[in-house]
Amino acid sequence: MSNPLEFGLLLHTRHLIRNDGLMPTFDEMWEEAVLAEKLGLDHVWLGDSVTLLEKARGDCLTLMASLAMKTKRLKVGTIPLIPALRSPVLLAHTLATLDVISQGRILIGASVAPMASYIERQFDACGVPFNEKAGRLSESIQIMKRLWTDKTVSFEGKYYKLKDVGILPHPVQSTIPIWVTADRSDNAFKRVARFADGWFTSSARPVEKFVANRKKIQDYAKSYGRAGWDVPSGLYATFNLNHRRDRAIEEGWAWMLNFFREPKQKLEHHFTIFGTPDDCVRLLQPYIDAGLTSVVARLASPDVEGQIRLWLQEIKPRLRSRM
Repeated sequence: MSNPLEFGLLLHTRHLIRNDGLMPTFDEMWEEAVLAEKLGLDHVWLGDSVTLLEKARGDCLTLMASLAMKTKRLKVGTIPLIPALRSPVLLAHTLATLDVISQGRILIGASVAPMASYIERQFDACGVPFNEKAGRLSESIQIMKRLWTDKTVSFEGKYYKLKDVGILPHPVQSTIPIWVTADRSDNAFKRVARFADGWFTSSARPVEKFVANRKKIQDYAKSYGRAGWDVPSGLYATFNLNHRRDRAIEEGWAWMLNFFREPKQKLEHHFTIFGTPDDCVRLLQPYIDAGLTSVVARLASPDVEGQIRLWLQEIKPRLRSRM
């Protein structure tokens, strides 16, 4: 039976650069990426944050270049990338260059960014009006897609204006896939339907919510002239797998509390799958039947290799392809 689901690993850098007196190093991240490729995962992902010391990460675009050089087959992405914080021309140029370095293995999970004070501080620090973040994302996607394929681009938008602008190199891929996150807002679902190559969600419980939101996107896509688009759909979730459910739950939440350094009540919005391989299969199969095509997993466990092996050996082979 064909594999019904692609599986990607979220690589963390926050704990590698915390100001705890140790020299920052990304060696552990590179080792995990090489391991992910060796074991047979489909992609690796990085997060994106700028200027937030309590949520600090290494620069995602720079690290994508290093991952492209450390691996040969894995796709390399950032989720959620916040394009509105950056010039769309500079971002398009960087991503196209990354695609050449990786020989066509770059993909993006773009986000408008949530309505939160810590996000607003990032926009302020980068000189971008916070109330323009949604419109800038939509225009950025349009501009980047055209810069990746056209010799020159002229664009007259509300936020960006270009006249006869071009970039080189163009991507190795015909265009770099841009998946867009959307969970609640109809405007976000419309953005996916109109501009995106796929949809990511991190708030899809119960499965009926996933089904309803995916149908919204497909209905909107039809109105934008994309009738028949079977939207590629990804789930961004946190996993801890163990043959004992109680241990998975205990270890998963212990890892979350230590990593995020916040109380549990502030973390319960995360889509968590803490349980046995059987639990995971039972939970994911209805999503696959409803159109789920990809998972990006944060592994809430210090045993990254053990978690990946459980996924590949005891979960993925038991998931049925969508009929």
